[in-house]
Amino acid sequence: MTISLQDISKRYGLEWILKKVNLELITNNQYAVIGPNGSGKSTLLKIIANGIVPTQGKITYSIDNNITPSDFLINKNIAFTAPYISILEEMSLEEMYIFHSKLHAMYCKDLLHFLDIIELQKHRNKYIKHFSSGMKQRVKLALAILSKTEVLILDEPSSNLDEKATQWYLNLVQKYMQDRIVLIGSNQEREYNFCTHQINVLDYK
Repeated sequence: MTISLQDISKRYGLEWILKKVNLELITNNQYAVIGPNGSGKSTLLKIIANGIVPTQGKITYSIDNNITPSDFLINKNIAFTAPYISILEEMSLEEMYIFHSKLHAMYCKDLLHFLDIIELQKHRNKYIKHFSSGMKQRVKLALAILSKTEVLILDEPSSNLDEKATQWYLNLVQKYMQDRIVLIGSNQEREYNFCTHQINVLDYK
């Protein structure tokens, strides 16, 4: 897949968050979207994820050099998670995996393989609402990274994770980043030190 941003700008009220972003994102590349808090990283990632509409400009998604107009097909090919994205907390971990795997093909073979990867085997029947914030973040990261999508977008991926869980995230994302466009929104270098490119949102003010 190729994602092309052409003069993308976004305004909230009278304030321009981003101005004239021109980028071409290509499969098998990893992009760190960097900048201080409140600078527009999340806004840019949401635009790329087809989650919000830019105020100005155009974004196109191409698969095998064919532009993809269908929102359904675009969304089917993008996995996006962030600390501010909610998860279905009334489900158990097992139910969450079964539900998600019906929406996306997964890199893991089955539920047991998923539980091994996420290292939460003993919590398979526990409701997610009873998980700690770190466990919820781990679930969201695993579901996104293990989804067979053309695009993987992670905003502040190590939020709520301790050092051991952060290393778990780094190992997992690098194992499953091939043949994808990967975008990591962060102002902490340890979260994106494997990325091949950097996009500084301060360049688009």
